[in-house]
Amino acid sequence: MNTENRELSEYPRMLSRSISYLHRQKIKFMNARLKDYGIIGAMYIIMLSVARNPGTSQDAIVTHMNIDKCTVARRTHKLVDLGYIRKDTNEADRRQNRLFLTEKGEAVIPVIREALSLWADTMAEGLTSEEEKSLVELLEKVVENYAANH
Repeated sequence: MNTENRELSEYPRMLSRSISYLHRQKIKFMNARLKDYGIIGAMYIIMLSVARNPGTSQDAIVTHMNIDKCTVARRTHKLVDLGYIRKDTNEADRRQNRLFLTEKGEAVIPVIREALSLWADTMAEGLTSEEEKSLVELLEKVVENYAANH
């Protein structure tokens, strides 16, 4: 097997390994920075989604963020218990709750955004701005390719 074919045969494993590694490390990174707030796992993603779309529903978060419905339900319940989010019944569809950040939740959003910026800066260390742009473009293309075929 020539070098190019061997490198191509390693592509699926290397791609999966890299994505998995980065995902796990991001979870650890964010959990460590948000643990004093009681925020773990997908909770910060839900909070950011509510911050961007006040009045959104859990179903909209599931669809938009591609997070498991049960995970969103459990994490949202915990965020309500922690006082970061409040639920209001949607008068147009009483089966749906509209989600809003509380004052306490609003106060944590800058902390979450700062942690995400630090994560991005850590990942981009040593990359030129052109390399950062290319990396994002390539990843977006991969996501689009997957979405188009599934």
